[in-house]
Amino acid sequence: MTARPVPLTAEPRVMYAVMTTDALKTQDLIPPPSPELLRRYGTSEVSLRRLRSRHEQHLLMRTAPLEDIAFVQRDTRIEALRLAEAHDGVVIDLTIPRVVDDRADDVSLSHATQWFVVDYDDLPDGRLRTLGLASFGLPEIVLDGVDPDRHAMFGAVLTGLVHRLIAEWPAHDPVGEATVTLRDIAHGLGDAAAARTPADRSVDVRIDYDEAADQLTVRLLGDPAVTLFAP
Repeated sequence: MTARPVPLTAEPRVMYAVMTTDALKTQDLIPPPSPELLRRYGTSEVSLRRLRSRHEQHLLMRTAPLEDIAFVQRDTRIEALRLAEAHDGVVIDLTIPRVVDDRADDVSLSHATQWFVVDYDDLPDGRLRTLGLASFGLPEIVLDGVDPDRHAMFGAVLTGLVHRLIAEWPAHDPVGEATVTLRDIAHGLGDAAAARTPADRSVDVRIDYDEAADQLTVRLLGDPAVTLFAP
């Protein structure tokens, strides 16, 4: 049997809060994240203004086996968005946390940026970090060796990699070498033309698991400016 470095013992939890002006029945309440925390992880000022007038909370919490968690994550988000649409509400993904601005019909597991955010705190030291993969039972990623002046293309590769990990987990352990294509990136960014994006441009990455930190450490094995984004 092939060894799997990343443990399959995680018990991920999916948590969404639907904030409305009128009370909806709920069993549990969690204090909503502060505006500063929501803003840090990408919530727009428009969404924050809408949130100020919606103080009633309906909480959606789900757990599931690892093999089912991605579909439970998708279906719970759709449920939360439809509830918000019916009650003029605002949906908060409590795991990240941030306001979810997608429409229910647009939710897709392929669209990786719907499911994680990039933390830039360590960018001056050449690292990008993910936040959100824990909802899928995956360790968060630290992308090492990032050129701060070209962080956008490194972030694009990270998005393509997350797209692949969500699609392949937990059937395949992520540790080892992998290839991220331009098509993976297009899918991860939610490009409507992703299926027609060429897959012959790619960059190889090396993925290691840090057991002590429970994180995936990723390093690019090529220059994305040359192998992916050259004219």
